[in-house]
Amino acid sequence: MNTQSSIRSYVIDLADQLGIRYQATPEDALADIATRLAGDEVVTDEIEDLIVALKRAGAINGDEMVSLLSRYLAEKRQNGCSGLPDNDALPGNVLK
Repeated sequence: MNTQSSIRSYVIDLADQLGIRYQATPEDALADIATRLAGDEVVTDEIEDLIVALKRAGAINGDEMVSLLSRYLAEKRQNGCSGLPDNDALPGNVLK
């Protein structure tokens, strides 16, 4: 993997080369409902979804998926997008 390019670019390019697109499954919908009922909110972006799609298609293995996700989230955080609400409160933590 070219470390000079962003993880975002790498994931988009790899998915494009392989013709892979993210397709939500019934299990994804169930996980969203269960998460919401638990009082949490998990919102993935298109790159996180593409990484999952690459794994589902067998283009990457589980270790590669975890590595790409962690590197992408670190890159995203470094670029100023923490994914946390503006007040830095975690979901369900109304006192903060």
